Amino acid sequence: MSTKSTTDIQHAISDALDSVSELVLLSGAIVLLAAFFTVTSPVFLSVGNFVNIIRQTAIVIVLGLGMTYVIISAEIDVSIGGVMAISGVVAALTINAVGPVAGVLAGLAVGLVFGFFNGLATVRFGIPSFIVTIGTLGIARGSAFIVSQQEPIIVRSEAFASTFGGSVGPIPTLILWALVLSIIAGIALWKTRVGRHVYATGDSEQAARYSGIDTDRVKILTLSIAGVAAAVAGLLFIGRLGVARPGMGSGIELAVIAAVIIGGTSLFGGRGTIVGTLLGALLISIIDNGLVLLGYGSSWQQLIRGLVIIAAVALRTKDEDGDWL
Repeated sequence: MSTKSTTDIQHAISDALDSVSELVLLSGAIVLLAAFFTVTSPVFLSVGNFVNIIRQTAIVIVLGLGMTYVIISAEIDVSIGGVMAISGVVAALTINAVGPVAGVLAGLAVGLVFGFFNGLATVRFGIPSFIVTIGTLGIARGSAFIVSQQEPIIVRSEAFASTFGGSVGPIPTLILWALVLSIIAGIALWKTRVGRHVYATGDSEQAARYSGIDTDRVKILTLSIAGVAAAVAGLLFIGRLGVARPGMGSGIELAVIAAVIIGGTSLFGGRGTIVGTLLGALLISIIDNGLVLLGYGSSWQQLIRGLVIIAAVALRTKDEDGDWL
């Protein structure tokens, strides 16, 4: 076996062990936070509150799946809240005018178009994805308010409501959607050539190109996936509440990015897991829910999320030798 092959295997084993240890630590943090909020607020462990946490987590998870792909490829998407809103609004209007199937397809198409645009503008014009998606956020959010005429749109379709906002026995459909999509996203990321290309592009774009990977196509793909994930989140949101609001998803980008980074995905690219994102989303939802129960509003939630992102990135910053701190 060559020295290069041996080194690659050693790095792979090291990354796997790091990922496992991070997931264990993250699970421990979730248990400790849950215990803290249980002691400080008796309502925390109630069945109703638990279901509320899971529902809230499901939306962040769906958005986090797309964001995981994007960040692993060494890009970022801050437009997901706006894309979620315009996709939901278009879906709601189409459902009321044509029917649920057409509405779902219309919402997904809108998300795909915005995601594809983000990717195309990033790779073709050389504009950083952060800048592109800031612009797209404004376009999508403004379009949602224009198309809806700044009014909430009540969705009149029992079939849609039961599919995206109902339940199967005691389990909310919202949770089932999040779990199924997570399994699909995880398998695609770990077991397919596309997933390997995403990791390779984020780890070293130049090396990936030398090995024959079309990195531009990979980045367009990951940002398109994020757009579709945002559209699915919009469908789940209006399915749960029965109404599409142009302001829905406002500020959710910070929660999603925090969940993905906390879950072990490197903001520098090339590293991350879907399981980590699931745990990160749960941790963020527990923090948000616990703060509300203790009487702290959205301002405190945003403050905590910001601190968590900075801390998570700082802990994963590479030292001069390229090792993880």
